Amino acid sequence: MGRLRTKRKVVGRFLLMPHRVLHSPQYHALPGNAVKLLLDIAAQYNGKNNGDLSIAWKIMQPKGWKSEATLNKAKKELLASGFIAETRKGRLPNLCSLYGITWQPLDHDPKYDIGPLGFPMYAWETTSVPRLKMPKAAATSTTASTVIQPG
Repeated sequence: MGRLRTKRKVVGRFLLMPHRVLHSPQYHALPGNAVKLLLDIAAQYNGKNNGDLSIAWKIMQPKGWKSEATLNKAKKELLASGFIAETRKGRLPNLCSLYGITWQPLDHDPKYDIGPLGFPMYAWETTSVPRLKMPKAAATSTTASTVIQPG
């Protein structure tokens, strides 16, 4: 007789982020604020609203963001690294910009400025990884060599 297995059912929503994203050099090169924003954006995705994700200050402030400047800098880093793409440009008086995560296909909606064929899927894979700066102490210790002579 085998052990009786009980299936655990996941209750509620969850965040789907592929290992392909998590283990990429581009993801590892992201600053901490950009990673937090990526998680906050991806948490809005429900399986059928990619492209309709918002980074508006009024939405992000209750999630713990303290500064609009920090939020905008993180947004620019995610756009430059290709993890998100802008699907609609914000306009005055009250139309916010919308974004999509690039590891999921765009869920088409006429309100977007781009169509599914113009959406840059996996754009983060084609961006170059910035070189990490080594601290001066580490840089000098790797170039210096110590010779120990037998005595």
